[in-house]
Amino acid sequence: MTLLEKCRIFVSPGSLAAIILTAGLLSGCAKPVQETERFFWPPGVRQAKIEYIAFYEKSADARRGEDTRVRDAILGKDKPRPLFNKPMDVASAADGRFYVTDAGLPGVHVIDLEAGETDLLRDEKGNPFEFKMPHGLAVDDWGRVYVGDLVERQVFVFDANHQLMTVIGAGELETPTGIAVTPDGDRIYVVETQRHDIAVFDSRGRLIERRGRRGNGPGQFNYPLDVDLGPDGRLYVVDSLNARIQVLEPDGSFVRAFGERGTALGSFQVPKAIGVDASGHVYVTDARAHRFVIFDLEGRYLLTIGGKQSAAGGVRPGGFLLPGGIDADARDRIFIIDGLNRMVHQFQYLNDAYLQENPIEEGQAVVPEE
Repeated sequence: MTLLEKCRIFVSPGSLAAIILTAGLLSGCAKPVQETERFFWPPGVRQAKIEYIAFYEKSADARRGEDTRVRDAILGKDKPRPLFNKPMDVASAADGRFYVTDAGLPGVHVIDLEAGETDLLRDEKGNPFEFKMPHGLAVDDWGRVYVGDLVERQVFVFDANHQLMTVIGAGELETPTGIAVTPDGDRIYVVETQRHDIAVFDSRGRLIERRGRRGNGPGQFNYPLDVDLGPDGRLYVVDSLNARIQVLEPDGSFVRAFGERGTALGSFQVPKAIGVDASGHVYVTDARAHRFVIFDLEGRYLLTIGGKQSAAGGVRPGGFLLPGGIDADARDRIFIIDGLNRMVHQFQYLNDAYLQENPIEEGQAVVPEE
């Protein structure tokens, strides 16, 4: 039996980056240390840029202090009833909460990591808000939550207390698939997949303009699916069937495009969703390839994480089954919808502030050997 088999360390099939584990998970194979499991990409302490933090599958996963939760699930001991039915998109807020649209309920989950609680967006009577098919999702710096409904063909806007404020796009939208909002909420960008364009609204919900049309040229789209705003103020758009990311100025002018269809590093099979973090990294989920791909703001390829993996026998960090929505927030936290596994995974870009609070101690990161 190899060391890999003896210690029950899993590397996701098809993954392009090895999983790094701390000596805590290897305690049965090496000298005893504290029970701490840490997973890093790429390999090595000096090279590590991304860390796997947690998964959220049931209500109890939002509670803090469950140190054995990840380990037990990895070893196949934790098979709870899923919290999510058909998760679609995810968006995080500055107060520690994150939101998940669930087309299977249909509804929007509210996961409060500070309070350790989960709930749903509700109406004024306290009942779960009656969406038809919630999909696109965004949160602005005021804590306002924007939810696109593909059947209602409009965007619902809730305030920070989860009270419905207004509805945007009634009679003007067809397929509000992806949403991005400026931090102050002054501009709302809605990806219209079937129209192959982006609708731009002001803070009052008035349609200002539409950008793009069907095609493969600069500023043209072929079934766009998602959009996010970068720290540079630019729009980053998933141009799905053109298998590329387009970067646009706030006024809609074309800046650049990157990515291509294929299986090579930095290419896409079916790009699905996008998130841009505060440190200038672009994260794109590639649903058919069961992975996410990382670029810098200039479109230079940096890293791929993932591989096809069903969670039926236990959660494998870095493994996905049709990943969907993705969000990266001001703290460089990365939340990813794992569609058919019906869960959300949380990763972390290892910025200086995070490493100062969570240093990688000598001997923690261990490369599994076969």
